[in-house]
Amino acid sequence: MSSLAISLAVHDVMTSEVVTIDPSETVKTAARVMTRFGISSLIVQSEDGILGIITERDVLTRVVASGRDPPLVTVAEVMTSALISVPPETPLLEAGCIMLQNRIKKLPVVDSIGQDRVIGILSLTDVANYQPEIMKEYMATKSHEQEALAVEQLINMDEGQRLEFKASLRYNNVRGCVDQDLEYNCLKTVCAFLNADGGDLLIGVSDDNWVVGLETDYMTLPKKNRDGFENHMVNQISNKIGDVFMGKIKFSFHAMYGKELCRVHVLPSRDPAFLQEKGKQSFYVRTGNNSRPFKIADATKYLLDRMNYVDPFQSPPLAE
Repeated sequence: MSSLAISLAVHDVMTSEVVTIDPSETVKTAARVMTRFGISSLIVQSEDGILGIITERDVLTRVVASGRDPPLVTVAEVMTSALISVPPETPLLEAGCIMLQNRIKKLPVVDSIGQDRVIGILSLTDVANYQPEIMKEYMATKSHEQEALAVEQLINMDEGQRLEFKASLRYNNVRGCVDQDLEYNCLKTVCAFLNADGGDLLIGVSDDNWVVGLETDYMTLPKKNRDGFENHMVNQISNKIGDVFMGKIKFSFHAMYGKELCRVHVLPSRDPAFLQEKGKQSFYVRTGNNSRPFKIADATKYLLDRMNYVDPFQSPPLAE
């Protein structure tokens, strides 16, 4: 990071032209003002001072998505009144961190003395132009939030061709001990997904869609946390299915309902994946909500059909 970026303050990069709107105006008027000036937010201000901020997101989520009529809704009804702001001398890096922590894209800059007058607006884009690492962190945070939302949706679904729940990786809560059969079942699911259409294995979620967490699994590992859990999974997959498939498997951890769970996202493989255990090699394929073992003859036919499969949406090869 350059010394210039470190020394910059908010007043060095903020936009000084601030567009305001009265709280009694309608949301329709607010949308028109934002469109006219090509901006995505307005400071809400009256004779009493700063009251809040209204953004495009407020209009979309609190009015349009709710089926309310913009001409009949006032700015005061949907604005964000708990306004987060900073004085102009705030270091740019600090302001960027405030925006990330509070998940906001626009940060009002207020008068250092009275703090009752907005003198500028700082956007996340302004910060990113001088502090690129801030935007990288923002994008990583946004990506994780989107993935967490996807996981929550998966939890509420039924098990099927591309989804499997396992309450535990290796700890049997009924018997109170490590159970190698549980671990084998998880690896079997991964193998079956590789040999079919891919899918998601959620570990720490019971068959009845209840998040039970990974705490008991953690306690069975030398490193009793998510890193230890992932390392163990990677080693097991590497040793029993093969290193060549690791590029098709992604691990992510999510806190849901006060518990941690692991999502194992598996992409389909064109190469056959075999599960090796106790000197035996098995071939599993995902069919419906089961990971079904194939006999040698069936596996051979399945692999030949899979290799000869022609995607109807792909263009045929050109004739020689």
